[in-house]
Amino acid sequence: MSALDHLVEQLWAPALDTGDLRLEQGRGPTPGWTDVETYQVLPSIARATMLLPTANRRVLAGSLLNFRGLRDARTRAQRRVLGSVVSGRLPLPFPHVRLQARLGIDRVLLPTEQVAADLGLPRVHASIGVRTGSNRKATLQLVDDRGTAVGFAKFGWDRASTEAVVREADALRVLAGGTDGVRAPRLLAQGTWLGRPYLVTEPLPAASRRPEPGRLPSAEELFALCPVQRRDLVARSGQFQDLRDRLEALRGSGGDAELVDAVDDLLDRIAEVEVPIAARWHGDLTAWNTARDDEGRLWCWDWESTEDDAVAGLDAVHWAAGGATLDGTRYDGALLATARRRAGPALTAAGHSATSAAVVPLLYVAALVERAVSLAADNGVWDDAWLRRDEAVALVAHARALAPERAAADVRR
Repeated sequence: MSALDHLVEQLWAPALDTGDLRLEQGRGPTPGWTDVETYQVLPSIARATMLLPTANRRVLAGSLLNFRGLRDARTRAQRRVLGSVVSGRLPLPFPHVRLQARLGIDRVLLPTEQVAADLGLPRVHASIGVRTGSNRKATLQLVDDRGTAVGFAKFGWDRASTEAVVREADALRVLAGGTDGVRAPRLLAQGTWLGRPYLVTEPLPAASRRPEPGRLPSAEELFALCPVQRRDLVARSGQFQDLRDRLEALRGSGGDAELVDAVDDLLDRIAEVEVPIAARWHGDLTAWNTARDDEGRLWCWDWESTEDDAVAGLDAVHWAAGGATLDGTRYDGALLATARRRAGPALTAAGHSATSAAVVPLLYVAALVERAVSLAADNGVWDDAWLRRDEAVALVAHARALAPERAAADVRR
């Protein structure tokens, strides 16, 4: 499957399946069909990573240059070059694809048309990232006819992405924009398009920039949207119980029995430790899912992995571990130890003792591996770019060796 085929699967497939719309490559008129939306494919059809809307110069410039502070240095430089080409009224040297409709038919709305109706705009234009990983879903950066940012949209297409979109919308509704110190984008719209759930969030501040991966947010920031609410046993947290339910579902559906059993045993060993419990954890708090605005305020998005009633400090461990993987470091015992050490101040601020703080990275391993097993079960293949199966096995074994022995019968619900 080509990269572009992945995007069709994730976004346009239900509309194309009606037979009244089609995706055509190249340029020029086609008898019996009319162009509805056109895109330039970067860098090529075979290696597509992004689609840019082909509209007026302001739309194209906005699609390229909005939020460039969130990109890495190489991508920012590429966007500046392309933006200068557009500003000079020169054509971009990329192939085109066109969404076309049959002439004279009452067709279904396209995703951008549905979103425009939700936002009360005559139209919106979308630059679309092309994702091919195991956790792939269509994400659209939206601009109006002037190239002004009007929001971001995300569409579900399979079981995992459908659950993720619904979970994120629910979380954003509860967070309601966040606090004065830490913000979450407001939910502008939520709905279902041809049976697929979607959400639309407000645009980020124009001057947003990506934080340094190696620098954790402060403890105040980490717990601003995920406040500590009580102390209790790990086993009595909602996140632990939901994790157990997912493992049981994997076992019942023939999921990876070796890893499911190993993670279950790890959970048995840490279940009766008393810990501070937060209202939620973000679930994927990383530098690439956050930004700082021109006042230095932290913005957090991508709440699709959030879970309520979670052991406090999981986000700190995830930030430290995830940031380290950017330079090619793989998940192993050494990375886990580093993440635990770097998350230490946040764990102390949350109210952890030395004993309970040691449990947080072990619970993190359980959550990480269960997520990988679930995605592998859905996709029929492991996402080796993220976490290889042999790494998952070794990581759980390492975590079990660090955990106290527990009798399973004592901690099952």
